[in-house]
Amino acid sequence: MNLKRRYIVIFWIISFIILHRLFTIDYNNGIVDIVYTTTFHIPLVIIVHLNFIMIDKLLDKKRSLVYGTGVLCLCVLGVVLHYLIFDIISPVIIPQYFFISMSSILEISQYIIVYMIVSLLLKLSYDRFLLKDKQITLEYQYNKNQLEQLKSQLNPHLLFNSLNNIYSMSFTNIEQGRESIIKLSDTLRYMMYETGESHVKLSKELEHVENYIALERLRLENIVKYDITIPKVSKDRRIAPLILLPYIENVFKHCDKENPYIEINIELNGKDLTMLCKNNIENKPRELGGIGVKNGKKRLQLLYEDRHTLYITEGKIYHTVILKLQLDE
Repeated sequence: MNLKRRYIVIFWIISFIILHRLFTIDYNNGIVDIVYTTTFHIPLVIIVHLNFIMIDKLLDKKRSLVYGTGVLCLCVLGVVLHYLIFDIISPVIIPQYFFISMSSILEISQYIIVYMIVSLLLKLSYDRFLLKDKQITLEYQYNKNQLEQLKSQLNPHLLFNSLNNIYSMSFTNIEQGRESIIKLSDTLRYMMYETGESHVKLSKELEHVENYIALERLRLENIVKYDITIPKVSKDRRIAPLILLPYIENVFKHCDKENPYIEINIELNGKDLTMLCKNNIENKPRELGGIGVKNGKKRLQLLYEDRHTLYITEGKIYHTVILKLQLDE
């Protein structure tokens, strides 16, 4: 049984209990009252079902006036069905109970209007819940696709230049070459296999950041001006994987390659993480905000909608990014 049918069944069970209790306030005739309550529900079930159809066909398509006319018609139909079932059909099908309608036209109309209003509110609430559920599912899928796209955007220059430099070091500095191979291996393993969840340990993410920076510094051999601070995590928080990477990658990608200056500073204060990324700018013109940064902004909006601030400043000499995140426990 799907969710919608389950809600409808629960609605009619509650309705049966309430009406049965209402009909037996003064006295209880046992099985007779159960059959009477069931019979009383037949026109209500038909009217509510037709009301659901009208909501889908008319109200959801902004045809309110036509829907209002339909409601009046359903009220009349409900009254007719009620007397038809009690005065004509019941004596033929269940003659042993001698049922007659105990309610006036006004009372029956009131029942029908109440049930139509309640069914309208339930339908609108369910549709809103369903829409929200679909939105959450779509956002999750979108975020998952964004993460896969980020993985696939691993800069091939980083990979090839790192392998090149590692190969050269294998002749001049074997120990440093071994360490670089381990860092490159850890970076690839983390990006490919350890970022499948929506959130990862902050210590793991910062370790990946350190490995990435070490490989980029290896690639930019002439980098002499840098200030890089990565904190040690005492209490592990949770963070979306690769959420910091686009801004760190941009620092190395767009710094002045002839005389690079790079500053990366990450600070932790309880659940609040602040990251500063700053680099000097190449003299040649470049396109600001590449696909990595654009994807990064979208992921921030999805995962940290009300828990992040992002400041990007493009000066004549320096490009600065300040990102503040409120992390998960």
